[in-house]
Amino acid sequence: MNRVIPPLLCTLMLPFGSVSASQDCARWGDFSTHANTKMTTLNTPSQNRLSVTGQLVYRPLLMSDKFYWLGLQLSSAKLTLDDTDIQARYYSVPFAIKIALHSGDILGYHFAAKLKPEDEQKLIAIYQQFHIEHLKNYNLQSPKIIEESDNLGRYKVRYQRLENGAIEKHKLQYTMTTQGSQLFAFKKPEIKQDTFTFTTSECWIERFNGLNNTRVESDKGDIRIDVAQTIKYVSKLEPIATNIALMSLPMDPHKWPQLSVESVYPKPLPVPLSSEKAFSALLLNQDLRALSSDELLQLLYDNQIYLASLHALIKQQAFEDKQLSRLLLMIGKSDSVYAQELLGTLYLDSELDKNQRFRSLMALKYAQQPLPETLIDKLYDHIDSDELTQTDTKLARTALMVMGIIAKNQANSNFAEQLTASLADRLVTTRDTYKQATLLNALGNSADSTHQESISKFLDNNNATLRATAAQALGKMPNDVSLGYIEKSLKTESNSKAKQALLSAMGNNQLSEAQVEDVLKFAQKHQGNEVRVAAINAVAKQSNHKKDVIEQLKPLLKQERDQQVLRALMQAIHGNK
Repeated sequence: MNRVIPPLLCTLMLPFGSVSASQDCARWGDFSTHANTKMTTLNTPSQNRLSVTGQLVYRPLLMSDKFYWLGLQLSSAKLTLDDTDIQARYYSVPFAIKIALHSGDILGYHFAAKLKPEDEQKLIAIYQQFHIEHLKNYNLQSPKIIEESDNLGRYKVRYQRLENGAIEKHKLQYTMTTQGSQLFAFKKPEIKQDTFTFTTSECWIERFNGLNNTRVESDKGDIRIDVAQTIKYVSKLEPIATNIALMSLPMDPHKWPQLSVESVYPKPLPVPLSSEKAFSALLLNQDLRALSSDELLQLLYDNQIYLASLHALIKQQAFEDKQLSRLLLMIGKSDSVYAQELLGTLYLDSELDKNQRFRSLMALKYAQQPLPETLIDKLYDHIDSDELTQTDTKLARTALMVMGIIAKNQANSNFAEQLTASLADRLVTTRDTYKQATLLNALGNSADSTHQESISKFLDNNNATLRATAAQALGKMPNDVSLGYIEKSLKTESNSKAKQALLSAMGNNQLSEAQVEDVLKFAQKHQGNEVRVAAINAVAKQSNHKKDVIEQLKPLLKQERDQQVLRALMQAIHGNK
């Protein structure tokens, strides 16, 4: 039976205290937790012991008049399962929590890496269990019972300040259970023991210690999990180590560079076949469509050193078309340096069929790792050439837009910043209208708002197509600044297609009541039908956070006769009902 990592490990780990705007309030300390999990499934028992240790680092970050950010990292995290070291590097990824200034409520999270959803939830749960920012609103000289939540459900908890100045946290009972699916419905968790004490300073928590013992059982009684876990944290007097990643990150979490996927989720070493010839023979004799995606990805990963040999085979048309189509796709998703080099080489080979070159670009857009600098140089040498054929010109435009997608895949990384900067530089220097449109699309694909000012200048261009394309690009990076550019342009725009693009871009933002009213004016009959549809769709997008916008659309139904506008209204009002 597989070993079970205790479900409470993610919720009973880190204590965090009240915020201070001062960087002097950065703190760190020795952290350890030890959990013993007993699990019984269909009367079959299993047991494991899991320990996590590391240096817990806390750093106050950006503060505004409405919220502030706290930065956290479990540096040098070490995990052992039944006395065996295990890898879980996501535990050491810096992350930040956005806190409402007055209420202390949690508003959101930001991570310094693209984590798997389940690992994001683990880090979120780490903070939630020991979130005490809201406690600054309470006088704890007398016991205070409030409700909080963790990944198991909602519970009542009592806080009280002890005679020695420490605060005691005692979880009382769960009032509601979080259900993952109907297949595994669980009863309310049973708290056998849950008491923690912590002392705080003006900046943060100085000491934290306690024990939790909780039972989780399925409604049917066929699954029972008992977790006993101790936690200890003691602050350190020594200066925080200079190699702690959190301490060198920008104050604004949204400006944090992103760790590479490989650094967070390292793969085991590849196990290649005996030779390049053996790899080629296997691919040629295998029905690639019969292999599962995981099987094919593993095959490509293990034999990445041989991928360059596929160039000649593809040129010789050794693969049946549908087999090659899937092979190129999976090479892109395998995302090794060798895979990127092969796909780039295929695109640059003008002797290849244009469809295969296009497929290579479509596969390259899955890159989650930085492209080699030499490959980018080769791509740009081709894209910027003045001697492109008509086919090469079309492919070059596709290549630019793929670069934008790759930059978005790796948003906030140094690589993405450099790549979008190179696209923006070309946008400024080129006078080719088609290339300008392509570069605007590429920057839109990147969603990098750093370049929104450069994009916005094209909203005043004499070419209506460029104005529409700039609006579409800004719509892919919704924020207050880009919205301001769009609103200003919409007031003077006369071209129908550009109006449609501006309205659609507005709809990607959360609009105020006044802004919704402004958009609704474009849904009136004196406007062209395409513009009216764009306005209706833009307003409909607001229904996720403004429930009354549907009522604002209903009066338009009464005298509408145009079928295109009617369909848009019915879809906006009734959806798929």
